[in-house]
Amino acid sequence: MTGTIQTKSIPYTLDGITMQGEMALNTAQAGRRPAVLVMHEWWGRNAFSDDRARALAKLGYVGFAVDMFGNHAQADNPAEASRLSSAISENLPLMTNRFMAALRAIKQQPEVDPNKIAVIGYCFGGSVALSMVRQGVDLAAMVGFHAGVSGIAPIAHPPIKTPVRLFTGGADPFVPTLQVEATVAQMRAAKTDIEVVTYAHAKHAFTNPAATEKGERFNLPLQFDADAADDSWQQMQVFLKSVLGT
Repeated sequence: MTGTIQTKSIPYTLDGITMQGEMALNTAQAGRRPAVLVMHEWWGRNAFSDDRARALAKLGYVGFAVDMFGNHAQADNPAEASRLSSAISENLPLMTNRFMAALRAIKQQPEVDPNKIAVIGYCFGGSVALSMVRQGVDLAAMVGFHAGVSGIAPIAHPPIKTPVRLFTGGADPFVPTLQVEATVAQMRAAKTDIEVVTYAHAKHAFTNPAATEKGERFNLPLQFDADAADDSWQQMQVFLKSVLGT
């Protein structure tokens, strides 16, 4: 698709805190189109999540990089990332309210079809997206990349109507395969359309080109895997097109 990718800051306020989202769209398109929320890793809304929003815009969607931490907060070390992400992951009402605030913000944009909203999430962001689906938030589709499955929200309103696709690393100690399998079994029992692709040798954060450097700097099992990143992105495209029609 030709055209220029345009980005726009979308601030939205909740309980006195302003979240700074970034919307990306293709100027060659006219009319309303489906939107895809991008839920960031525990580092916060940064260059990687913004890049994913732009990549989605190139596919014909409105990409929306969500700010779950507020004030565009970003962590530059694991301790700070853990503090920021735990404040959300351990407080389901806060998580839900901030997610719904982002959803309302993107639905209000004139370029967006409010009836066709999907979400993709990475690591912490994948956990948030899974939690929202399990809580019954009405979304067209959900895709998780190396999404954490420990401590996610309970299934509140079975059956789960949102179709889910998960892409995980078989060598990821943060997201053990047994935990993923247990989560999938639980969601299938709630009649979820859910499928998982596991990349046997991939470690955590395999989609992020900056992962290897961060893993080495902080002595964490993070590693970019170009093959797994490319394959999961291609499979995501097929899935989103089948659901959203773009």
